[in-house]
Amino acid sequence: MAHAHAHPNEHATSVPADYDERLTAERDDLKSLGNCFKEFMRHFSGRAVAVAIVAVLGVRIALGEFSYRDLIVPLLLLTAQPFVEWFIHTYLLHLKPFEIGGRKFDLYTARAHRRHHKDPAIIERTLLHPQEILGSMFLIALTAAPIAAGIVYLVFGGSFVPLYFTSLFFSYVGLYRYEWSHFLIHTPYIPKTRFFRSIWRSHRLHHYKHEDYWMGVTSNFGDRVLHTFPDQKTIEKSPTARTLGVETEDYDREASA
Repeated sequence: MAHAHAHPNEHATSVPADYDERLTAERDDLKSLGNCFKEFMRHFSGRAVAVAIVAVLGVRIALGEFSYRDLIVPLLLLTAQPFVEWFIHTYLLHLKPFEIGGRKFDLYTARAHRRHHKDPAIIERTLLHPQEILGSMFLIALTAAPIAAGIVYLVFGGSFVPLYFTSLFFSYVGLYRYEWSHFLIHTPYIPKTRFFRSIWRSHRLHHYKHEDYWMGVTSNFGDRVLHTFPDQKTIEKSPTARTLGVETEDYDREASA
């Protein structure tokens, strides 16, 4: 890494040889973890999920009936998250425009993600937009939370409603973790831990080396299991890593949409 913020001895094996720090360092003030967190919480995404976490926790505490079953729920969610991230990233966020019955469709989430790939250094394109984060929270409440709670309820018994709110709480914690991790990866902050450095490196390879690999954001486990975690030296640089193969959009016009 050729720039002043690099630490060659420490990061020589963690940063792609062709990595250019300027591409992900639009905000020069975001080099400390504290400044990054303050900036993260300035945006709707971080605040909305934080409020939801506190609200759901309050409901869960009020319901009571805590048991060992409440510990099984987060284990299920932690196991599932890498694969959920992988499938959403691969098949939803990277979805190209398609046609059904003569009508063309291009999902908003896919368009927003392509804008993010076009300019990964722009913080506003890193975090989910209000409609995306609210939609994600709604879908989680209808899918992930009841599924995890239902599995525990069917296998171990207990009361479904308390388990549902345990599941919803940890699901929102997982969403917050996803947003924070993704945000932090796209700042000039250089990770201190080996675990996060691995994710940081892999996600940057996804953006600047090849868009079909390194799909994880909070962990590389899904990529390792699903065979999208190759040795980056064996992968040629993709000419469509920044466009995802869609070249016709007016990114600047849509950036505020």
